[in-house]
Amino acid sequence: MAFFLSFAIASCDSSEPTAAEPGFELAPGDTIPLAVMATADVHGWVRSWDYYRNRKEPSYGLSKVATLVDSVRQVYPNNLLLDSGDWLQGNPFAEYFALQASEEDHFPFLTVVDHMGFDAVVLGNHEFNFGLDYLNRQIEMSETPVIGANIYRHSTDEPAYPPYVIREVAGVRVAVVGLTTPGSAVWDRPRVEGNLQFGDGKETAERFVRKVRDDEDADVVIILAHSGLDGDTSYERENLGEENFGRKVGEEIEGVDLLVLGHTHRTVEDMTLEGADGRSVGVIQPGRWASHLGVATMKLTRDEDGTVHVAGHTSQNHAVENVKEHPEIVSLTEEAHQRVVDYVTEPVAETGDEWSAEMARMQDTPIIDLIQAVQKEVTGAQLSAAAAFNTSVSFGPGEITRGDIALLYPFFNTLYKLEMTGKQLREFLEHTSQYYLTGTDEKGLPKVNRDWPGFNFDMISGLDYVLDLRRPAGERVTVMEYENEPVDDDQTFTVAVNSYRAEGGGGFDMLADAPVLEEIDRSVGDMILEYLIDKEQIGHDDVFEENWRLVY
Repeated sequence: MAFFLSFAIASCDSSEPTAAEPGFELAPGDTIPLAVMATADVHGWVRSWDYYRNRKEPSYGLSKVATLVDSVRQVYPNNLLLDSGDWLQGNPFAEYFALQASEEDHFPFLTVVDHMGFDAVVLGNHEFNFGLDYLNRQIEMSETPVIGANIYRHSTDEPAYPPYVIREVAGVRVAVVGLTTPGSAVWDRPRVEGNLQFGDGKETAERFVRKVRDDEDADVVIILAHSGLDGDTSYERENLGEENFGRKVGEEIEGVDLLVLGHTHRTVEDMTLEGADGRSVGVIQPGRWASHLGVATMKLTRDEDGTVHVAGHTSQNHAVENVKEHPEIVSLTEEAHQRVVDYVTEPVAETGDEWSAEMARMQDTPIIDLIQAVQKEVTGAQLSAAAAFNTSVSFGPGEITRGDIALLYPFFNTLYKLEMTGKQLREFLEHTSQYYLTGTDEKGLPKVNRDWPGFNFDMISGLDYVLDLRRPAGERVTVMEYENEPVDDDQTFTVAVNSYRAEGGGGFDMLADAPVLEEIDRSVGDMILEYLIDKEQIGHDDVFEENWRLVY
């Protein structure tokens, strides 16, 4: 295997001890390599299987990562294995165990993590999607430390979960401090409010790095954070810390040796930052969905006075695409895998039409109006806002399965009914239109703003409007009518929106003052399934009302 050989060649230095012998301790003057392996944003991808389309998916899977982990451990006897969060939610496999399995079922991700010998996993924002009872029950069933230093018990500065772990490697004390993005206070407010509070990542890092250095005699400090390196914060909440604080921790906190990051689904490797105390801080972020195993290698040297310092870093992400699944992980998860396959392939309705989201962000489409129709029916709202989460989804003619709907609506959002003014609706549409830049691309199509996530381009049903993309953002709504009459600024409407949007996700500040008329604490995806099961047969004519268009 080329991967194994590259590590073997890189590590072959006969002058350096390998610490292969049990009980080996780093002596003054010695240098050893420590390999820190990492996964991030696994989101339920335990097996290399696409449960939406019921087929193999070679690019992802913790079962493939396990094969790489074995290879690294053969080369590097001194190693740690970490996960930087978002593992409890994210695909039909994860949601089956959260919503359909019994209370006695251990979520297979954690079963596999235990089997693979992970040293720690951190809590990501999506760990709170299914409520604290489910999360805490799963943690209690696991042998692996689940950490999060900046998650506090309500109205205290007491961490609700272990803030860090200490691992001794070849006589070197390595501290792993866990941190998560504070955004859960916004995105999962109904599930965490009154129970948990989320502290600023940088401030908490400073507190606990100092603690592990001073009180735990840590020689090396790793920050395991469900946070990106940097980037805009997608929520507005006074006194709530930044969403992506990784760079600030690395550059502004003394005593940090390595950042292991997640949340933004990016791959970051071969990067070092200059720390506040002048030390070199390594950075690794291994993508999403178990697409890569990140490996950061640190050279640990013990000086003559007994102190340990990091003499150098390297880091690289290794894709799993051409790697075989680990047979032990396949065997361990086979029964769970088959249960989920049986569930997601179950048909829920029939259709004579073809439904596709390919053009859903460029024109009004029946597949998005299916979501809108359900949201309006459940809430009784006049209007509904929804996004095309995945433009590759399509189904019909023929059976519509649970997997089809999971792909159409992959997030565990609940539903809100708000009261909005005409002025707020206009501001909403102007804001969401920033998904597009002014002008067209080489094909003559609207030019997409790559810094604006597609899930933050909402479309509104029940309101007739035109977005003129030839105009600058803030001046693009040229038509906005309700029942063939122009909408006044002070006119009020009831609007169905998902919980992510209602709680501030995506920077839709105009919703902050919109009165909440009703909260429906059920998954929108489940509501769509119930709607289809009830109808049995569905066509475009049942939901489609063309009410908006782009001009470009």
